[in-house]
Amino acid sequence: MDSNWMNKPHTRREALGSLLMAGSMTGGGLLLSACAGSTSLQKATADRVPVDLKDPAQSLRAFIKLTGDLDPAKETPGWFGGTIFGDTQRNRPLMPLIGVEGFGVLRTEAQPDGSFRMFNRECAFYKDLKTGEFIDKWTNPYTKEVCDVKPIHNMTVNAHLIVDKKVGTAIEMDFDGKLMAVPLRLGWDTFGDKLFSTFEVHTGFPSELTPEKWPRESAGKFLRIAEIFQRVASLAEVENPATTSADYSGTWTRVGPWLPWMRQGQADGSLLFRTFMTKLGSIDQLPAGLRKITEERLPEYFQAPPASSWGSKNDSSFSVYARENTPLPAKK
Repeated sequence: MDSNWMNKPHTRREALGSLLMAGSMTGGGLLLSACAGSTSLQKATADRVPVDLKDPAQSLRAFIKLTGDLDPAKETPGWFGGTIFGDTQRNRPLMPLIGVEGFGVLRTEAQPDGSFRMFNRECAFYKDLKTGEFIDKWTNPYTKEVCDVKPIHNMTVNAHLIVDKKVGTAIEMDFDGKLMAVPLRLGWDTFGDKLFSTFEVHTGFPSELTPEKWPRESAGKFLRIAEIFQRVASLAEVENPATTSADYSGTWTRVGPWLPWMRQGQADGSLLFRTFMTKLGSIDQLPAGLRKITEERLPEYFQAPPASSWGSKNDSSFSVYARENTPLPAKK
């Protein structure tokens, strides 16, 4: 990616023409949150209208129906949970470090030009791998330092999904104050009635946590993050014109830098998130432990962002950390 491009304003057309990344994009966020669900998981009927997934407009509409709900009045939650692995040396296996469990709440609004606004909010808590309990302290196995665990709590992770004449589907999204617009290549495969969706985010942008100011927390001046969302759904349900939402289950994989609260600084290595995810019918379907800790600590995260949040800066684990914490002194 051309980092100089990101440091100056661009029109949407110029941004799309730049084609910043070879990968594809979504939101949360993605979107750390791209794990949205539905409030009404209806069963598909025999009535079907075939969807041409090679047509950008139809593909985008099917994607919105799958990940969220075409009804702008409905908020759709989705759960995710799994394990985070660390990599500091290439001559040894990945090390399982910590568990993670959370959810996102998504709402979409169709626009007159066929595009969609996505309003997303996401939170997650970290877990001890042995006990499965949520934790507030974590011993870094690399440094042996006891660290204060900071949950994921991104209040706003919005995105604009569009159909562009030159590149097909594309996404416009704020990443830590940098507005980016890139092609959104929606991958589809079918096997009988099974519909497979692959949605990838490959991005890089300057970090708000600079090494000069945040020597213990910053992973470097530039953040490179890859996120892969894979969903399995019923093609009949996606093609059912009587429904506005289709159910899915799948996986979310993320490769990115050390989290700031891990106090790894600019140490070599990266993190690998390996999680399952699934759409929910309502917040009531969240696991009891996850719902309880959210009610106690982040009750506002049970709802998607309001329409008034459109155009505001998106949150990430890095920007939220910078806003809520002060830099730790450098190690002597």
